[in-house]
Amino acid sequence: MKILILSGGKGTRLWPLSRENFPKQFIRLFSKHSLFQETVKRAKKLAKDEDIVVITGEKYEWIIRSELEEIDANEVRVVVEPEGRNTAPAIALGVKYLIHSETPPSETVLVLPSDHLIKDTEKFVEAVKKGEKYAKEGYIVLFGEKPTYPETGYGYIRLNGKLEEGVYEIEKFEEKPDYEKAKEYVSDGKHFWNCGIFLFTLDRIVKDYTQLMPEIPFHEKWEDFIKDFKNFEEISFDYAILERTKKLAVVKMDAGWSDVGSWKAVYDNLPKDEKRNVLIGDVKAMDTECSLLLSQGKNLIACIGLEDFVVVGTEDATLIVKRDYSQKVKEIVKELEEENDERAIEHVTSFTPFGSITKLDRGERYKIRKVVVKKDKEIPLRMHHHRTVHFVVLKGTAKVKVGDKEEFVHENESFFVPKSTPYKIINVGKIPLEMIEVQSGEYLGEDDVETLE
Repeated sequence: MKILILSGGKGTRLWPLSRENFPKQFIRLFSKHSLFQETVKRAKKLAKDEDIVVITGEKYEWIIRSELEEIDANEVRVVVEPEGRNTAPAIALGVKYLIHSETPPSETVLVLPSDHLIKDTEKFVEAVKKGEKYAKEGYIVLFGEKPTYPETGYGYIRLNGKLEEGVYEIEKFEEKPDYEKAKEYVSDGKHFWNCGIFLFTLDRIVKDYTQLMPEIPFHEKWEDFIKDFKNFEEISFDYAILERTKKLAVVKMDAGWSDVGSWKAVYDNLPKDEKRNVLIGDVKAMDTECSLLLSQGKNLIACIGLEDFVVVGTEDATLIVKRDYSQKVKEIVKELEEENDERAIEHVTSFTPFGSITKLDRGERYKIRKVVVKKDKEIPLRMHHHRTVHFVVLKGTAKVKVGDKEEFVHENESFFVPKSTPYKIINVGKIPLEMIEVQSGEYLGEDDVETLE
């Protein structure tokens, strides 16, 4: 079995914890690992590391590689989309990669979202193995959960004839329903939640793409396919393939699945105290019940007299919303985007190929940041024309080249970079290199960062 893991997203529904540059698959709320890492760990129960392929965007590549390294999954393949085109082109890219890697046409391929919660891994693996039998018989197999409440944020699958216990043919797909229709789907016994997990053989899916999206040229060389990717229709796999093809089956998963696509869903899937509250981080609750209070950062969150609320605080933003209104969070994010507010896009901490950068303060002519360079990584040769930069080493050892001068800089030591002077920083120590960076000058835009190698 080959496994494709889709890791894109916009990071709007769990704002402010998720952002466009840090979507929800990288959030750690349900275990010490992120949702992405938990997805990879589940995939490893079904396939070898080298048979797992992550499809992601350029802005997430270094987060992905760092997270894979953390769980000792360095042999997992990472394929970067030339641009985001929705799930149909993303899956097609993964399929083309498998063809390019000389995967046999009869091989089964499992497609997983990277941002879902599955509580029971054993039942998930059991369902996939049951579904593999039908994939080999020519079905596209989906996976569903029996709905336990009227969720309006999920798609539903209407069941047809039973193929065996827990496996059904699919009659039709239902769009996200209104509340009354969702109540009907819960009670009629004929619907499953659509978990967005797909299983098929390579030759079956190539035939579907060839018939339904003939503009996708699987016959091309890999390099030409990548060049043509920008021309593929921006459309979901559900609309492009599933709703237009035949011979579909669904396997009942019963594995504690949730797409955790809202703060209400997060609340539903976390343990509660005696007042049905979820309290995470530096929070205080008085006369408060059935609420989620989460502080990620230095600020204390104190609440009095709340019921059915979500309060989420980060270093730079705080969300306060009634739990049942949490699907509207993306509307707030849309407003922030329209106002060009960077808090819709970036966290205070951003990830880079060499480590991370945390914003500490900014004024009209200065920026102060904490820079972390991972072991054996470096900040490549660069230069600024409109700012000077002063670095203070907090922890670790740096090998620094500023102009023609090269030196080692240790803890509690500093170095200075004048304007229009090339510099490079290498972590030569055994631990992460941590520094405070102070930029000062008449212009501090990112286009004044000239990379020289």
